[in-house]
Amino acid sequence: MRITILLVTLLFSLTLFAQKRNRDVVYLKNGSILRGTIVLVDPGHYIKLKTPDRNVWVFEQEKIDSIGMHPSKIHIPQKNGYFNLTEMGVLAGNSANYKKNPFTLMNINSWKFENGFTAGIGVGVEFFNETYLPVVADFRYFIRKAGAMPFVSLQGGYSIPLGGTYTQQNYYYPPYMWASSDIYRPSTQPTNVDVSARGGWLLNPAIGIQAPINENLSITFSAGYRMMRQRYGKDDAYKMDVDYNRLSLKVGLLLK
Repeated sequence: MRITILLVTLLFSLTLFAQKRNRDVVYLKNGSILRGTIVLVDPGHYIKLKTPDRNVWVFEQEKIDSIGMHPSKIHIPQKNGYFNLTEMGVLAGNSANYKKNPFTLMNINSWKFENGFTAGIGVGVEFFNETYLPVVADFRYFIRKAGAMPFVSLQGGYSIPLGGTYTQQNYYYPPYMWASSDIYRPSTQPTNVDVSARGGWLLNPAIGIQAPINENLSITFSAGYRMMRQRYGKDDAYKMDVDYNRLSLKVGLLLK
């Protein structure tokens, strides 16, 4: 729960930062529109505007038509091509799970096409009973091409275990005997069997939104459903599969 609150707080802070970076709009008489942060105003003479690419522009008063603060009008076009996305979050489960909110961290290298689709490969780390290295293919489709862009995504791949064992309790059943109660009972003393993690397949559909800070930097938020099966084994004589079905909540930082 604490991790979820931290992620939401981080997303809110980044959103405020994005709005602050682009809150001022300068409309010039020649029809040009520039957005950024006004750093100096000399009434009747000029203003200085710092744009998101950190350039400082000086405009004489007679060339300015108006100045406004219109965050809702900011629609920064997003570039096509290569981008890098780092996502972190939790895989939330119900109270019956041993690990209620395992932490997940993933870095994705991807390519965005003009039609709004992206395709990439991601590698990360996740903490369940054992530590895993998920390797996934990542596919996304962006509904809009500028401003805040909703998207749908699908990740699929394999989780590679990085060590650790899982303790399974086995009960011994004595030879079949008829008892006066007609109840067949196992031994009351279970034996513990330590099995090693073998990894397993995963699938994670999600929906989300990407909000630009500038042309090269965006923040993302997504919610989805993680389905995965982890296999455990001991030599070749014992195998066990454990299914994990979780709600995935992630925030990310995208660089272009």
